[in-house]
Amino acid sequence: MNLRIFDTLEELTRAAERTIRQANPTSVALSGGSTPKPLYESLGKSLPENVTWVLVDERYVPHDDPQSNAAMIERTLFANGIPERWLPFRTELHDPALTARELEREWHDLGLTNLDLVILGCGDDGHTASLFPGTPVLEVEDRIASEVFVPRLDQWRVTLTKPVIRAAKLRIVLATGASKAPILREVREGVQHPIAQATSGFETWWFVDRAAAG
Repeated sequence: MNLRIFDTLEELTRAAERTIRQANPTSVALSGGSTPKPLYESLGKSLPENVTWVLVDERYVPHDDPQSNAAMIERTLFANGIPERWLPFRTELHDPALTARELEREWHDLGLTNLDLVILGCGDDGHTASLFPGTPVLEVEDRIASEVFVPRLDQWRVTLTKPVIRAAKLRIVLATGASKAPILREVREGVQHPIAQATSGFETWWFVDRAAAG
């Protein structure tokens, strides 16, 4: 595990932005949640050009719902204008399986193969993207994207699959807060949480604050 520990979210954000810019990626997958918001706001002030942006996962809600990952990214990273090559999940289709297939179709239309960079979060239960413990999407190995129902949330989601995340050149995991410390410790001990299944054995940089580092 390539672990970098920061005293503040501001320092973590600056380091993550530096890493992204230095990587000079042509394709980046973006996660939602609250932790990457400052990163997206800063990165969006001078948005890297000629990049294909892909949404990592989405709650199956309308675009104007407060839970929408795509809407959050468009308000922050793309505040100065949505780029032409932006691939969100189209929840307006009102069918999670169809939405996943449509993302796959658009992926191929854009000529995407393996991603350069994936920005991930880590849940208190060890999930990343919408790869939740005990859900069948963890077994999907032949798809770019998939729908998944998460029983404990009573919610449908759509997500990039483990093979897509693992195939990227680089993964950056952002984790903050004491609630992440047990998961981080267990991943380091080899527990196969979804975040470990998606990242272990592949170049992954963890950017964490001291609380998450335990």
